[in-house]
Amino acid sequence: MIIVLDSNEYINYLEKKNLNLQKVFFNENLSICINDIIIREVLRNLNESQKKDFYDILFENNINFYGQKLPLHLLTKYKKLGLKKGDIAIAAFCESVNANYLITENRHFLKKKIFDKFKVLSLKGFLGKLR
Repeated sequence: MIIVLDSNEYINYLEKKNLNLQKVFFNENLSICINDIIIREVLRNLNESQKKDFYDILFENNINFYGQKLPLHLLTKYKKLGLKKGDIAIAAFCESVNANYLITENRHFLKKKIFDKFKVLSLKGFLGKLR
């Protein structure tokens, strides 16, 4: 199963607000994808000592980095669906890597029911599905 963790999941974990992300990291049936947009957003919200911890998470948990440019047709698709700028890129990334789930605490994502290629869940909702 392919998942994308939104930047807020990494930030909450590093700030020790929600340590349940470990259950995702230790699940061998999951493939976690990340791109430079998510990485930049995480780094923008961390202090210097947390940045090292973030890179440790990426390397120790075999998170798959995708550096390809997002396809214009996907960016256009999600813009037409009314997403905000950063959310457009995240949704396009999810579809481009064939993600099954986007895990986020972003209420704008969680409220919208417009995604045909992947499902959007909170971390709590996703962990409930895994059981």
